[in-house]
Amino acid sequence: MKHWQEFEQRHGDRIVRENFICDAEPLGLILVSGTDARDFLQNQISSDVGLIDESRLQLSSYSTPKGRMVCIFRIVQVTNGYLLLTVKSMVQPLLERLYRFIVRSDVKLADASDYFARFALASNVPEVLQNELLPREPGAVLQTDSMIAMQIEPLGDQRRFVVLCLNGTGAVELWRELASHLEVVAFKSWRLAEIRAGIPTIFPRTQEEFVLQMANLGVLGGVSFKKGCYPGQEIVARMQYLGKLKRRMFLAELDTDRLPQPGDELVVEGKQQADGSGMVVDAEFDAEGLCHCLYVAQIARAESASLQLLGQPETRIRNVDLPYPPPA
Repeated sequence: MKHWQEFEQRHGDRIVRENFICDAEPLGLILVSGTDARDFLQNQISSDVGLIDESRLQLSSYSTPKGRMVCIFRIVQVTNGYLLLTVKSMVQPLLERLYRFIVRSDVKLADASDYFARFALASNVPEVLQNELLPREPGAVLQTDSMIAMQIEPLGDQRRFVVLCLNGTGAVELWRELASHLEVVAFKSWRLAEIRAGIPTIFPRTQEEFVLQMANLGVLGGVSFKKGCYPGQEIVARMQYLGKLKRRMFLAELDTDRLPQPGDELVVEGKQQADGSGMVVDAEFDAEGLCHCLYVAQIARAESASLQLLGQPETRIRNVDLPYPPPA
């Protein structure tokens, strides 16, 4: 891995929307292994682990018994267990939660971030998409002895991939091959793409703030309503079958020079204190300085265009269409 760590060409400073490759060091990994790993995860997370194998991935989440999400991640089955892919800042909080429920199960948990070179890319270039080491369709995973490549949700005509390599030399070689057709950029480009794709991320400041339907995981395939119990399942099921969704996640554009942070409050226009109207999920600037933001808010208030950022009353929030149908 030293070869990868010393490889300077993986760093860029630009933010672009298309045909880029970036170092994904801010993403972290948890390895869940042991003979009881599958059953353990099935009883802890929102998706149906029984529906994936080494060629398919899932979006999933972990919640408290009150139904509030602690973390959102992508899960991949590997030879010796399962890998959970999330932001690095959430690896330890999620590990601490999962450790509580191992009891007598044959389950081992480990921070596997440092074992993999990690990079991400988005492209519509045929020479990239036809690379034999990249999977051909969204949701697919391609694995070799030393590499895991996953294709996640597309954004427009851009196919998006995350690549994990156990071998630093192999990572450099594949990077160079792909980067010959792409622009090397900052990780912010990937974060911007996730926001524009409407994919939520939980950060330390937003732990336990949202029920998964509020963050659109129901329409993103991040929950199974047919599987057995898991923490928060009763709350999730009640909202799905008996309740009416009053909050959901929106995508917006903002003209501001102060980047909103996850957990920042949204309030009704004119309010000077938090009033429970909404909260920022994630935000990032594009190359032109336009801020793209995911936020969860009361639907009626968000759709009436009456919200503003707390402390930024001059900033108007312009909702734009998500790239998928919003939850009903």
